[in-house]
Amino acid sequence: MKRKSILALILVTVIVVSLSLVGCGRNHSGTKTDNNITRNNAVGTPNTENNATGNNADGSPNITTNPAGTPNTDAYGNANTNAGNNVGGTANNSIGTNEANSQGISDSLKYSAINFRDDIVNAGYNLKEAANRTKNYFTGNETDYLAGNDVVRVYEYNSAQDLEGDIKRISQNGLTINGTDANYTNKPYYYRKGNSLIVYEGNDPAYVNQFKSMYGNALIP
Repeated sequence: MKRKSILALILVTVIVVSLSLVGCGRNHSGTKTDNNITRNNAVGTPNTENNATGNNADGSPNITTNPAGTPNTDAYGNANTNAGNNVGGTANNSIGTNEANSQGISDSLKYSAINFRDDIVNAGYNLKEAANRTKNYFTGNETDYLAGNDVVRVYEYNSAQDLEGDIKRISQNGLTINGTDANYTNKPYYYRKGNSLIVYEGNDPAYVNQFKSMYGNALIP
């Protein structure tokens, strides 16, 4: 009887020890599984914390860093839009310049009666203003001077078309304007400079040569 009790106690002890060993084995296996999961997280898909700091394993931007890229894209788009506006502005400017040139004579081509006077005086000739000698043969603004004893008339125009129109009104012999006798004593010398028509009514060789050197050949041969 005593021997049976001892055997039963030993059997119970063995069973308890066996169960304990089985439990330890399961816990160890679970630990390995957890470790595997942790290892997979480190090697594989990055966790949420890494995503938040931008430390993605494959180098691709995360959600946190993406918003920083968005303003850059918008800025590039805005830059393109501004460039387009600049191009448009440039085109408008060029159109405005063309319109201004087509409406009249540019400043670089203007030649006034004062310019004429200064050029003659600088060439060494005496020139006086001729009062009350206006004839208005042409539509330009008339200013008259005396070169020696002969009159020089300077007609200034605001439009190249008006100047061309008045030149066409001169007859081939230079003595009539639009079919009307101008009562010239001598055939005048007609010259053009910029926006002005210059009419010399004398025949002094010194002045004729000077005008030719300044303005070229006369309009009416």
